[in-house]
Amino acid sequence: MEIVVGSRVVYKGEEYHVVWVYENGNVEIAKKGQRTKIDLVPIKYLNKLD
Repeated sequence: MEIVVGSRVVYKGEEYHVVWVYENGNVEIAKKGQRTKIDLVPIKYLNKLD
């Protein structure tokens, strides 16, 4: 499972898109259509959608 910028992912049952991927294993995600609120989470907590 490769998660890259622009990937659609699920975090805590809600759909997000990936804004940035860090080399340390963290990912910035934002809800679809809401680019202002960005969360930083470990990549292991994400499930990738198609």
